Amino acid sequence: MSSKTLILGFTGLACLAGAGLLRQNSPPPQEPVMAIQQAWRAHQSPLSEALSESETARPAPSSSPLPSASATASATPVPSGSPSASPSPTPSPAPAGSASPTPFPAASTPQELHQKAIVVDTHVETPFLISEKNVRLRSNSGQVSLDKLREGGVDVVFFSIYVNPYKYKDQPRSQAEKIIGLLRKEIDANADLIELATSHADIQRIVAAGKIAGLMGMEGADPIGESLNNIDHFYKLGVRYLGPTWSTHTLMGDSSGPPKPRWNGLSKFGKMAVERMNQLGMLIDVSHLSDAAFKDVLTLSKQPVIASHSAVDGVRNHARNFSDDMLKLLALNGGVTGIVFYGPFLDASGKADLKRVVDHIDHAVKVGGIDHVGLGSDFDGLDLPPPTGLEDARRFPAITAELKARGYSNADVYKILGANFMRVFAQVLKD
Repeated sequence: MSSKTLILGFTGLACLAGAGLLRQNSPPPQEPVMAIQQAWRAHQSPLSEALSESETARPAPSSSPLPSASATASATPVPSGSPSASPSPTPSPAPAGSASPTPFPAASTPQELHQKAIVVDTHVETPFLISEKNVRLRSNSGQVSLDKLREGGVDVVFFSIYVNPYKYKDQPRSQAEKIIGLLRKEIDANADLIELATSHADIQRIVAAGKIAGLMGMEGADPIGESLNNIDHFYKLGVRYLGPTWSTHTLMGDSSGPPKPRWNGLSKFGKMAVERMNQLGMLIDVSHLSDAAFKDVLTLSKQPVIASHSAVDGVRNHARNFSDDMLKLLALNGGVTGIVFYGPFLDASGKADLKRVVDHIDHAVKVGGIDHVGLGSDFDGLDLPPPTGLEDARRFPAITAELKARGYSNADVYKILGANFMRVFAQVLKD
């Protein structure tokens, strides 16, 4: 039985042949990608641009009590960040519907652990480059390509279907359809390395075959308009998560971007959309939502939700990041936060490094529990340099090494790298 069989078996997956050792080559300069993303931001409104640059902080956290997340939060303090830090928190009880204890394979080094792990990245923006700059998925010089994903040991990746609401305000649905078509064409052209997945069973099959499982998630509901039929339409096209907002309000609800709310949370249509996504088996992405809209989703959803690419207030106070109360609510829901790699969300300086990313992981684990933290890079969507040490998808093994240096157990590292998201996929992305 191969090393990944045990992890795949934890979520009902089949045997997977072991991957080769990962190279740690230095990445190429990222200036071309940053230039593209900076041009992309030129289509934003002055308000959105100001938020990107000034990084408006949220008000001080409310002292109002919330239900305790002690059932999922770690019992001991999170490692402080130094190699000599105390061991990682005692693993929390497994959420309902998961097996316990988790049968993770043994590994004697960080390299071996990463090789055996199922690594999940829930947010990359490569489809934007495919649609706007005609790049190729296999040879993209940016932060994500098939070769870079393989070198980084990434097994499952969500490609963002994002339509700029300013540039395509009159045709968001058709532009989303165009992006989906182009991405599918790229995936089909590289069927030896990647396949499109639309269910947990697909992920099982594809990863077991030694390929990358590629999924699609929609960032911002502008292509949906105010029609539930459009949710069904994009579900049929393969979209498996939907974030109601990007950095602007939509007909579904309020974003964390603009300072003044439009709906004071989710709109009536947004609440109906949550119910419809639950019925379909479509994940709800709570990244980019206002605090009130976030709480509305958590109140209404009968399924675990995800935050595909977010960070935490406890390390960097920012309107886009999650407060401790929000982390606790997400844990009570059974969901998972994918920690983002975007400098302004990670540090007040706008610059970050590998250690700062793991600082956010530490805090999310401390507050919400080890079962509710994952990775969501936002690679190819960064208009500023990525964190030092995480320059592109080849560098994912550095996260594993840093987590081990901080004293995390192998089981906890497996969870952060992907097992937590795999649990949610098994619960929501049904056949």
